[in-house]
Amino acid sequence: MQYQLPFFEKLCPSWGGILHLGSRRTFPKGSLIFGLETPVNGVYFVKEGVVEILLYTLHGPEKVLFYVGEGCIFGEVTCFVTGESGEAIVRARSDCVTYFFSREVVEGIIANQYPRLLLELLRASAYKIKMYGVLLQDSLNSDNFMRVCKMLVYLARFKGVDVAHGQKVVEIQPDMTQQDIARLMGVHRVTVTKAISRLKKSGIVDHFSKSSLVISDFPGLIQLVEKDSL
Repeated sequence: MQYQLPFFEKLCPSWGGILHLGSRRTFPKGSLIFGLETPVNGVYFVKEGVVEILLYTLHGPEKVLFYVGEGCIFGEVTCFVTGESGEAIVRARSDCVTYFFSREVVEGIIANQYPRLLLELLRASAYKIKMYGVLLQDSLNSDNFMRVCKMLVYLARFKGVDVAHGQKVVEIQPDMTQQDIARLMGVHRVTVTKAISRLKKSGIVDHFSKSSLVISDFPGLIQLVEKDSL
């Protein structure tokens, strides 16, 4: 079974070699990069920092679609489909340094002289599409408790945890709070808090904060996730 956290980085490394073709734009943490009605007409390459792409729902909390980190592109949909953000907005999750490449540059100089970059852009888009499929399947087939379990596994895999056979305790620095997990799932924080409390009572999770996630029974967590997938 494959696990995917909705966080994308280092998928477009070659774009870092053509920064002279783009314009440097910096955004402090929490600032809006573009909104629902903002004309975009280009793509952004993240040089430093992390951005979040999110929706505002009519009822309930905002829904974070995914994060984009260093070495990856965002804004490709708004660039090639409508030229406007349409349904989503983008905000700086941390202090960010980005480079903006206009649609004319992408379709002209980059397409003609740097075709490898278009392949990287296509690969990044494919990963995002795959992520949507996995998360949609989770939302349709799993309850919120199981979705939280899967998010913890996604997070451990994303952090590159190399779990030895039979290893029970896994500790990582998630750089995500329970509120962040809730926003990724599109639920209230209390939903995640209740799920974590249930996992603690079951002896599967020992501690969860932004700086430390201690999974005390990682094989047990995997077993829960895989059982739900049957």
